Amino acid sequence: MFSKTLYFSMMNYFLSLLMCFIFSVGFAQSEDLARNYLDQGDYEKAASIFGNLHKKNPGQQNWLLGYVETLQAMGKTEDAERVLKTYLTEIGEYPNIQIELGYLYQKQSDTLKAQKYYQRAIAQVQARPGFSYSVGNVFQKYGLLDLAIQTYETAQQIEPRSNNTIQLARIYGEQSKYMKMFENYMDLIAKNTSYFQILNRNFTQYITEDGNNAANVALRRVLLKRSQKNPELIFNQMLSWLFVQQEDYTKAFAQEKAIYQRQDLKSLSRIIDLALISKDKKELTSAEEMLYFAVEKASSQRELLSAERELLLVKQLIMASPDEYEAIEEAYASFIKKIGRNRDSFLIQKDFVEFFAYQKRDIVIALTQIELIASQDLYQQQTAELKLLQADLMVLDSKFNQALLLYTQVEKLIPNTDIAREARFKVAKTSYYRGDFDWALTQLKVLKSSASQLTANDAMELALLIKDNSQEDTLRTDLKLVAKADLLLFQNQPIQALTILEGVLEDHQSPSIVDEVLFRIAKLHLANQDVEKALPYLQRIVDKHSDEILADNANFLLGTLYMDELKTPDQAKPYFETLIFNHPDSLYFVDARKRFRMLRGDQIQ
Repeated sequence: MFSKTLYFSMMNYFLSLLMCFIFSVGFAQSEDLARNYLDQGDYEKAASIFGNLHKKNPGQQNWLLGYVETLQAMGKTEDAERVLKTYLTEIGEYPNIQIELGYLYQKQSDTLKAQKYYQRAIAQVQARPGFSYSVGNVFQKYGLLDLAIQTYETAQQIEPRSNNTIQLARIYGEQSKYMKMFENYMDLIAKNTSYFQILNRNFTQYITEDGNNAANVALRRVLLKRSQKNPELIFNQMLSWLFVQQEDYTKAFAQEKAIYQRQDLKSLSRIIDLALISKDKKELTSAEEMLYFAVEKASSQRELLSAERELLLVKQLIMASPDEYEAIEEAYASFIKKIGRNRDSFLIQKDFVEFFAYQKRDIVIALTQIELIASQDLYQQQTAELKLLQADLMVLDSKFNQALLLYTQVEKLIPNTDIAREARFKVAKTSYYRGDFDWALTQLKVLKSSASQLTANDAMELALLIKDNSQEDTLRTDLKLVAKADLLLFQNQPIQALTILEGVLEDHQSPSIVDEVLFRIAKLHLANQDVEKALPYLQRIVDKHSDEILADNANFLLGTLYMDELKTPDQAKPYFETLIFNHPDSLYFVDARKRFRMLRGDQIQ
């Protein structure tokens, strides 16, 4: 049993802890209140609270600096000076407070006194290099970048292990001294190559698509110089990264080949990844060259399958005319014969089906190929993917009942997976195509809370389209026509779809359908590479339907078209700005904000 003495000792201890907690919470709330008054410009109240806090604990720097800031805001410069001097005399000559006093004099144009206190702070860094971060940080706060550099360099000269390299690099970047900035970053990367994955986010503040941009030129020079002096793989990797940012894929490929040749354990994954980037950027000739190299150098069945598959897909894009379809078909048939029809070649076999269905538009042969694949010993996931493709082909052929049956089978085959959710969404989409809007809504209701964000967003958009255009037009005449146009688009009949959409635009019953129609017409013109024809339709959404669901899409698309396609950034900026201020919940908000800041000349963090 506990003695009474021990019991009361423990109670006193816990009461002391409780009182400390209460006091600390009370002080924190007081500081927050003072900050709030300061932000609102109510300096008298802020000064009163900060003054009381500073009096109770003169050594607490946050309260000291808050008090000094409010005194300066009230024009009480002499009082602010007195408070800082008292702190330095009675509490300690902390170097960061020396700078605060120096900056107070600088604002009064007393440069000599300011420099006196700045140099005192730097002298303390000479004595104790550990002060460098706090001192340099205060100099940076006030834009005194040369003094911040002096601080960090002083610390490194005295104590080479001082970790101020990143701070120095960032300051050099702010001063547009790019060679010095990248040299400092490179010092870090040379010590630990894994830093590049972290630091290249800093590089993107300065590196652009323009190879003649000053920062691009500086990084290239630094890397070439380092590579000649110490030929490490990391420098080739960074040069490759730089050339990718500049969209110079030929030069990036040259670096990747050098990396491949020097690897102990040779891997083609980087070259295949680069080929995919080139393909996405429509640099198909470069992508083809990279994939030929990968096919030639493949040392395993897995690498060969990956490289050959991507090469065939690139060839499809290059050989896009019907005259060349026979060559593509022969290439697929020859490779499948070479590697055999089995689980490992499933993706290439599936691509072959899609070639017949979507390029040759021969659904009969595509379905025959599906039967060949289905007869193999597939994984359950592969069987589900194949059924999903087969169902899509049924929709292409307007065989909706068969499509719905297959989609439902996919859901049951691998429930609670992304493929199952995609199948359910396609059930809803197919029901929408054939005008069964109520059943489509029933399916979409489940998907709106889907674990997959993409599926949830698609489901919400389709549900809103149906709901919004079922109220004003109870017969859903316009909605049926738009659904028919969407089906024709899926079936790759854009001319027929455009005719229907233009008819709805001319003679619509439901005003809420207009922005949907305008957006679809714009996308059709963009698919034909006709930006000029698309612009007025998007502009009409922005001007006349700014409160509709597609207003953010239209603003973002207009901004990107003016910025990326038409190269007129001044015209792009207002669209991103409108999206940021009027549509803060938009899916495009983050990207729009980044692009707007870039156009405004901000440094992107």
